[in-house]
Amino acid sequence: MAWVVVPGSNNIWEYDNAASAADTYLDANGTTAAGVRTFTTPLGNVQRTYVKVRKAGETIERGELSKNYYDAKV
Repeated sequence: MAWVVVPGSNNIWEYDNAASAADTYLDANGTTAAGVRTFTTPLGNVQRTYVKVRKAGETIERGELSKNYYDAKV
């Protein structure tokens, strides 16, 4: 397991790149790999979500972040 800085977050957020489906909601849509859940909606839109995040320098896990949002900021 490694905590990696979320690109586009100005070094504020980190995600666990070893997080798996067990680290997210039981009924979450999509597949999880390398800490990112990917789901394609019926309309073909791809949603990517970091499933296990924390603020840099902290140990408290904060939940999930939209990878799509931060990818657009890079």
